[in-house]
Amino acid sequence: MGNQESMTSPIDWDYLATLSGGDREFELELLQTFVEDAQERLQTLANAVNQGNIEQIKRDAHHLKGASGNVGITAMQTVAAQLEQSTTPETLAQAKTLVEELQRLFATVVSEVSA
Repeated sequence: MGNQESMTSPIDWDYLATLSGGDREFELELLQTFVEDAQERLQTLANAVNQGNIEQIKRDAHHLKGASGNVGITAMQTVAAQLEQSTTPETLAQAKTLVEELQRLFATVVSEVSA
């Protein structure tokens, strides 16, 4: 793609095009799979934050970090990495803010994939 779409998009379409060999249908399939998985994972993550379950937060953040990176959604990958690395019992308030940021980014991805 490499056009204006990639400047405002949370999705690195150039990365996806390289990954898919330019097969747009496959790119959308990858993104749809990501959306389905991430939606569940974000809910589990929000519950873990509300319960103060640090290990679950780290597991879910790690999963989201890898999954978002695999489909070129680097903003989510960065926030998930921060959540994974910095969450402690003392930083649960910050963890909640990071989860909210992940949810906001995810909503942007969903609206783009659905467009």
